[in-house]
Amino acid sequence: MSRHPSPAPQELLAGYLSFITRHCGLSPVTYRQRRKALSEFLSYLLQHGLSLKSIQVKDLDEFIASIDFSRRSRSYQCVRTNALRGFLRYLFGEGFLERDLSSCVESPRIYREATIPPHFTWTELEQLLASIRGDAPKALRDRAMLALLCIYGLRSGEVASLTLDDIDWTHKVIRFTRRKGGAILVLPLLPVVEAILGQYIRKGRPSGTSCRELLLNNRHRPFASGLSLTNRLHTLVKRAGLRGGRGCHAVRRAVGTHIVESGRGLQEVALILGHQSLSSARVYLRLSMELLRDVADNYGEVL
Repeated sequence: MSRHPSPAPQELLAGYLSFITRHCGLSPVTYRQRRKALSEFLSYLLQHGLSLKSIQVKDLDEFIASIDFSRRSRSYQCVRTNALRGFLRYLFGEGFLERDLSSCVESPRIYREATIPPHFTWTELEQLLASIRGDAPKALRDRAMLALLCIYGLRSGEVASLTLDDIDWTHKVIRFTRRKGGAILVLPLLPVVEAILGQYIRKGRPSGTSCRELLLNNRHRPFASGLSLTNRLHTLVKRAGLRGGRGCHAVRRAVGTHIVESGRGLQEVALILGHQSLSSARVYLRLSMELLRDVADNYGEVL
Protein backbone atom coordinates (compact mmCIF):
# COMPACT_ATOMS: atom_id res chain seq x y z
CA MET A 1 0.00 0.00 0.00
CA SER A 2 1.05 3.60 -0.57
CA ARG A 3 1.92 5.63 2.51
CA HIS A 4 -1.34 7.62 2.38
CA PRO A 5 -4.46 7.80 0.20
CA SER A 6 -4.03 9.39 -3.21
CA PRO A 7 -5.93 12.57 -4.07
CA ALA A 8 -7.59 12.90 -7.45
CA PRO A 9 -5.16 12.78 -10.41
CA GLN A 10 -5.72 16.44 -11.28
CA GLU A 11 -4.90 17.41 -7.69
CA LEU A 12 -1.67 15.43 -7.89
CA LEU A 13 -0.80 17.14 -11.16
CA ALA A 14 -1.49 20.56 -9.62
CA GLY A 15 0.74 19.63 -6.68
CA TYR A 16 3.54 18.53 -8.97
CA LEU A 17 3.32 21.69 -11.08
CA SER A 18 3.41 23.78 -7.92
CA PHE A 19 6.45 21.81 -6.75
CA ILE A 20 8.47 22.31 -9.92
CA THR A 21 7.52 25.99 -10.01
CA ARG A 22 8.92 26.49 -6.50
CA HIS A 23 12.01 24.30 -6.71
CA CYS A 24 13.06 23.78 -10.32
CA GLY A 25 13.06 27.29 -11.74
CA LEU A 26 11.50 26.22 -15.03
CA SER A 27 10.74 28.76 -17.73
CA PRO A 28 7.06 29.45 -18.49
CA VAL A 29 7.42 27.58 -21.78
CA THR A 30 8.80 24.45 -20.10
CA TYR A 31 6.07 24.66 -17.48
CA ARG A 32 3.35 24.74 -20.14
CA GLN A 33 4.97 21.88 -22.03
CA ARG A 34 5.01 19.67 -18.94
CA ARG A 35 1.46 20.57 -17.99
CA LYS A 36 0.23 19.68 -21.47
CA ALA A 37 2.20 16.43 -21.61
CA LEU A 38 0.99 15.24 -18.21
CA SER A 39 -2.61 16.27 -18.88
CA GLU A 40 -2.47 14.02 -21.95
CA PHE A 41 -1.09 11.22 -19.79
CA LEU A 42 -3.91 11.54 -17.25
CA SER A 43 -6.48 11.63 -20.05
CA TYR A 44 -5.00 8.41 -21.42
CA LEU A 45 -5.36 6.72 -18.03
CA LEU A 46 -8.97 7.85 -17.75
CA GLN A 47 -9.84 6.64 -21.23
CA HIS A 48 -8.38 3.20 -20.52
CA GLY A 49 -9.83 2.79 -17.04
CA LEU A 50 -6.44 2.97 -15.33
CA SER A 51 -5.47 4.66 -12.09
CA LEU A 52 -2.18 6.15 -10.98
CA LYS A 53 -2.17 3.97 -7.88
CA SER A 54 -2.27 0.71 -9.85
CA ILE A 55 -0.26 1.70 -12.91
CA GLN A 56 2.27 -0.84 -14.19
CA VAL A 57 5.33 -0.66 -16.43
CA LYS A 58 3.39 -2.11 -19.35
CA ASP A 59 0.85 0.72 -19.00
CA LEU A 60 3.64 3.27 -19.34
CA ASP A 61 5.03 1.46 -22.38
CA GLU A 62 1.61 1.38 -24.01
CA PHE A 63 1.03 5.06 -23.34
CA ILE A 64 4.35 6.04 -24.92
CA ALA A 65 3.63 3.73 -27.86
CA SER A 66 0.26 5.45 -28.33
CA ILE A 67 1.87 8.83 -29.02
CA ASP A 68 2.35 9.53 -32.70
CA PHE A 69 6.02 10.43 -32.84
CA SER A 70 6.28 9.81 -36.58
CA ARG A 71 6.06 13.51 -37.41
CA ARG A 72 7.68 14.78 -34.24
CA SER A 73 11.28 15.59 -33.42
CA ARG A 74 13.36 13.78 -30.85
CA SER A 75 13.20 16.92 -28.71
CA TYR A 76 9.41 16.64 -28.67
CA GLN A 77 9.70 13.03 -27.55
CA CYS A 78 12.11 13.98 -24.79
CA VAL A 79 9.79 16.69 -23.47
CA ARG A 80 7.01 14.10 -23.15
CA THR A 81 9.10 11.37 -21.56
CA ASN A 82 11.00 13.71 -19.23
CA ALA A 83 7.75 15.21 -17.97
CA LEU A 84 6.36 11.75 -17.27
CA ARG A 85 9.55 10.63 -15.55
CA GLY A 86 9.60 13.68 -13.29
CA PHE A 87 5.93 13.25 -12.38
CA LEU A 88 6.41 9.59 -11.43
CA ARG A 89 9.46 10.43 -9.35
CA TYR A 90 7.47 13.10 -7.53
CA LEU A 91 4.58 10.71 -6.83
CA PHE A 92 6.94 8.14 -5.36
CA GLY A 93 8.78 10.72 -3.28
CA GLU A 94 5.51 12.04 -1.85
CA GLY A 95 4.29 8.53 -1.02
CA PHE A 96 1.53 8.28 -3.62
CA LEU A 97 3.20 5.36 -5.40
CA GLU A 98 4.69 2.23 -3.86
CA ARG A 99 7.43 1.98 -6.49
CA ASP A 100 9.54 4.51 -8.32
CA LEU A 101 8.60 3.89 -11.95
CA SER A 102 10.53 6.85 -13.35
CA SER A 103 13.45 4.66 -14.42
CA CYS A 104 11.07 2.61 -16.58
CA VAL A 105 10.38 5.55 -18.89
CA GLU A 106 12.99 5.71 -21.63
CA SER A 107 13.79 8.79 -23.69
CA PRO A 108 15.29 8.71 -27.17
CA ARG A 109 18.92 9.65 -27.50
CA ILE A 110 19.56 13.09 -28.96
CA TYR A 111 22.84 13.62 -30.76
CA ARG A 112 23.86 17.24 -31.07
CA GLU A 113 23.96 18.49 -34.66
CA ALA A 114 22.99 15.05 -35.98
CA THR A 115 20.56 16.74 -38.35
CA ILE A 116 20.26 20.12 -40.00
CA PRO A 117 17.50 22.07 -38.21
CA PRO A 118 14.75 23.73 -40.27
CA HIS A 119 15.81 27.07 -41.65
CA PHE A 120 15.01 29.67 -44.27
CA THR A 121 17.43 30.88 -46.88
CA TRP A 122 18.30 34.55 -47.14
CA THR A 123 16.43 34.75 -50.45
CA GLU A 124 13.32 33.26 -48.85
CA LEU A 125 13.37 35.88 -46.11
CA GLU A 126 13.50 38.61 -48.73
CA GLN A 127 10.58 36.95 -50.53
CA LEU A 128 8.63 36.74 -47.28
CA LEU A 129 9.19 40.40 -46.46
CA ALA A 130 8.31 41.49 -50.00
CA SER A 131 5.02 39.59 -49.82
CA ILE A 132 3.60 42.05 -47.25
CA ARG A 133 2.03 44.81 -49.34
CA GLY A 134 -0.28 47.72 -48.71
CA ASP A 135 -1.10 49.95 -45.76
CA ALA A 136 -4.02 48.03 -44.24
CA PRO A 137 -3.75 47.67 -40.45
CA LYS A 138 -2.99 43.94 -40.63
CA ALA A 139 -0.31 44.51 -43.25
CA LEU A 140 1.35 47.18 -41.11
CA ARG A 141 1.22 44.82 -38.10
CA ASP A 142 2.65 41.90 -40.07
CA ARG A 143 5.41 44.08 -41.49
CA ALA A 144 6.35 45.24 -37.98
CA MET A 145 6.40 41.63 -36.75
CA LEU A 146 8.62 40.46 -39.60
CA ALA A 147 10.98 43.40 -39.16
CA LEU A 148 11.56 42.42 -35.52
CA LEU A 149 12.02 38.76 -36.38
CA CYS A 150 14.18 39.17 -39.47
CA ILE A 151 16.38 42.08 -38.41
CA TYR A 152 16.95 41.28 -34.74
CA GLY A 153 16.48 37.51 -35.05
CA LEU A 154 14.30 37.32 -31.96
CA ARG A 155 12.38 34.43 -30.46
CA SER A 156 8.64 34.49 -30.96
CA GLY A 157 7.95 34.99 -27.24
CA GLU A 158 10.28 37.97 -27.11
CA VAL A 159 8.39 39.66 -29.92
CA ALA A 160 4.97 38.76 -28.53
CA SER A 161 5.81 40.23 -25.11
CA LEU A 162 7.34 43.47 -26.44
CA THR A 163 5.48 46.52 -25.08
CA LEU A 164 5.26 50.15 -26.07
CA ASP A 165 7.27 50.96 -22.95
CA ASP A 166 10.20 48.87 -24.24
CA ILE A 167 10.81 51.29 -27.10
CA ASP A 168 12.90 54.32 -26.20
CA TRP A 169 12.30 56.66 -29.11
CA THR A 170 14.45 59.40 -27.58
CA HIS A 171 17.61 57.34 -27.09
CA LYS A 172 16.96 55.10 -30.11
CA VAL A 173 17.07 51.79 -28.26
CA ILE A 174 14.68 48.90 -27.85
CA ARG A 175 14.60 46.49 -24.89
CA PHE A 176 13.72 42.82 -25.08
CA THR A 177 13.11 40.42 -22.21
CA ARG A 178 14.85 37.17 -22.97
CA ARG A 179 12.56 34.14 -22.88
CA LYS A 180 15.38 32.06 -21.41
CA GLY A 181 16.63 33.49 -18.14
CA GLY A 182 14.55 36.67 -18.18
CA ALA A 183 17.57 38.93 -18.86
CA ILE A 184 17.08 42.28 -20.57
CA LEU A 185 18.76 42.79 -23.94
CA VAL A 186 19.11 46.37 -25.22
CA LEU A 187 19.54 46.79 -28.98
CA PRO A 188 19.72 49.86 -31.19
CA LEU A 189 16.44 51.06 -32.63
CA LEU A 190 17.59 51.03 -36.22
CA PRO A 191 16.13 53.65 -38.58
CA VAL A 192 14.29 51.14 -40.78
CA VAL A 193 12.78 49.46 -37.70
CA GLU A 194 11.87 52.82 -36.20
CA ALA A 195 10.05 53.79 -39.40
CA ILE A 196 8.15 50.51 -39.65
CA LEU A 197 7.12 50.43 -35.98
CA GLY A 198 6.19 54.10 -36.06
CA GLN A 199 3.95 53.64 -39.09
CA TYR A 200 2.25 50.66 -37.47
CA ILE A 201 1.61 52.53 -34.22
CA ARG A 202 0.25 55.61 -36.01
CA LYS A 203 -1.85 53.94 -38.70
CA GLY A 204 -2.25 50.24 -37.94
CA ARG A 205 -2.43 49.68 -34.19
CA PRO A 206 -5.97 49.97 -32.80
CA SER A 207 -6.51 53.26 -30.98
CA GLY A 208 -8.19 53.44 -27.61
CA THR A 209 -6.92 50.06 -26.41
CA SER A 210 -5.50 49.76 -22.90
CA CYS A 211 -3.09 46.98 -23.93
CA ARG A 212 0.55 47.95 -23.69
CA GLU A 213 1.82 45.10 -25.86
CA LEU A 214 3.08 46.42 -29.18
CA LEU A 215 1.65 43.80 -31.53
CA LEU A 216 -2.06 43.02 -31.33
CA ASN A 217 -3.87 40.18 -33.06
CA ASN A 218 -6.88 40.43 -35.35
CA ARG A 219 -9.18 40.69 -32.32
CA HIS A 220 -7.22 43.72 -31.06
CA ARG A 221 -5.75 41.70 -28.20
CA PRO A 222 -2.11 40.79 -27.46
CA PHE A 223 -0.84 37.55 -28.92
CA ALA A 224 -1.52 34.93 -26.25
CA SER A 225 1.99 33.51 -26.52
CA GLY A 226 4.94 33.07 -28.79
CA LEU A 227 3.10 30.11 -30.31
CA SER A 228 0.25 32.37 -31.43
CA LEU A 229 2.72 34.68 -33.10
CA THR A 230 4.44 31.70 -34.73
CA ASN A 231 1.09 30.56 -36.11
CA ARG A 232 0.72 33.95 -37.76
CA LEU A 233 4.18 33.55 -39.26
CA HIS A 234 3.15 30.16 -40.68
CA THR A 235 0.19 31.84 -42.38
CA LEU A 236 2.41 34.51 -43.93
CA VAL A 237 4.92 31.90 -45.09
CA LYS A 238 2.16 29.97 -46.83
CA ARG A 239 0.78 33.10 -48.48
CA ALA A 240 4.25 33.98 -49.74
CA GLY A 241 4.41 30.63 -51.53
CA LEU A 242 7.23 29.28 -49.37
CA ARG A 243 7.57 25.80 -47.95
CA GLY A 244 5.82 25.62 -44.59
CA GLY A 245 6.72 23.92 -41.32
CA ARG A 246 9.31 26.50 -40.35
CA GLY A 247 8.84 29.00 -37.56
CA CYS A 248 10.66 31.82 -35.83
CA HIS A 249 13.75 29.76 -35.00
CA ALA A 250 14.11 29.03 -38.72
CA VAL A 251 14.18 32.79 -39.31
CA ARG A 252 16.81 33.20 -36.56
CA ARG A 253 19.03 30.58 -38.15
CA ALA A 254 18.80 32.20 -41.57
CA VAL A 255 19.77 35.61 -40.21
CA GLY A 256 22.52 34.23 -37.98
CA THR A 257 24.00 32.09 -40.72
CA HIS A 258 24.14 35.10 -43.02
CA ILE A 259 26.00 37.09 -40.37
CA VAL A 260 28.53 34.33 -39.70
CA GLU A 261 29.10 33.91 -43.43
CA SER A 262 29.84 37.64 -43.50
CA GLY A 263 32.90 36.99 -41.35
CA ARG A 264 31.76 37.43 -37.76
CA GLY A 265 32.87 35.06 -35.01
CA LEU A 266 30.63 32.70 -33.04
CA GLN A 267 31.64 34.33 -29.78
CA GLU A 268 30.12 37.63 -30.90
CA VAL A 269 27.03 35.81 -32.15
CA ALA A 270 26.66 33.92 -28.84
CA LEU A 271 26.90 37.17 -26.87
CA ILE A 272 23.90 38.66 -28.63
CA LEU A 273 22.11 35.30 -28.59
CA GLY A 274 22.21 35.14 -24.81
CA HIS A 275 23.84 31.70 -24.72
CA GLN A 276 26.74 30.93 -22.41
CA SER A 277 28.21 28.18 -24.59
CA LEU A 278 29.43 28.43 -28.16
CA SER A 279 27.94 25.01 -28.90
CA SER A 280 24.48 26.56 -28.65
CA ALA A 281 25.51 29.38 -30.96
CA ARG A 282 26.40 26.87 -33.64
CA VAL A 283 22.74 25.81 -33.78
CA TYR A 284 20.91 29.04 -32.95
CA LEU A 285 22.96 31.59 -34.82
CA ARG A 286 22.37 35.21 -33.97
CA LEU A 287 23.03 38.69 -35.22
CA SER A 288 26.23 40.56 -34.51
CA MET A 289 25.58 43.95 -32.93
CA GLU A 290 27.94 45.70 -35.32
CA LEU A 291 26.18 44.27 -38.38
CA LEU A 292 22.63 45.01 -37.30
CA ARG A 293 22.65 48.27 -39.21
CA ASP A 294 23.95 46.55 -42.35
CA VAL A 295 21.21 43.95 -42.14
CA ALA A 296 18.58 46.66 -41.70
CA ASP A 297 19.95 48.58 -44.69
CA ASN A 298 19.74 45.41 -46.79
CA TYR A 299 16.07 45.12 -45.91
CA GLY A 300 15.34 48.79 -46.50
CA GLU A 301 14.28 48.44 -50.12
CA VAL A 302 12.26 45.28 -49.47
CA LEU A 303 10.36 46.72 -46.52
